[in-house]
Amino acid sequence: MDSHITLTKQLIELQANHRSSSAVIEHLFEKLHTHQYVKESFLEAVLKREEIYPTGLPLSKMGVAIPHTDSEHVLKPAIAVSVLQNPVVFNMMGSPDTQISVDIVLMLAISDPKKQLAMLQRLMNVFQDEQAMEAIKNAEAEEKIVELLNNKLQLIEIK
Repeated sequence: MDSHITLTKQLIELQANHRSSSAVIEHLFEKLHTHQYVKESFLEAVLKREEIYPTGLPLSKMGVAIPHTDSEHVLKPAIAVSVLQNPVVFNMMGSPDTQISVDIVLMLAISDPKKQLAMLQRLMNVFQDEQAMEAIKNAEAEEKIVELLNNKLQLIEIK
């Protein structure tokens, strides 16, 4: 079982400028793959899953997305984060035909399938904290996001 989920400043990008949801997903995949958290198959699996089960979530003041896929594509558990300069369109979770503007993308690489639901539930709690989400959106340093998410999720190994 995963005892830690890694979040490092190398897995975070601030003021990212991407034109589409797939571009954000590809960029976060590159970060995870370069640092050997995911297999080559992870990207295609995430993109396919996003088509069928979209992960965009409208919050009161912004939109977030949590693209992820099955644990068989993960080498080591991690989270990659992109805070976007300009929102990109994702389809909405639970309503695939509805498009929403997303400002923050958290890509999950969870290697223990039993922990995926727990992580998603913890993230939902963070998403409901408007102050925390504003702090992530306005962060000027990657370390600030690492610290904030570590405090909120209580599962992340900081490196």
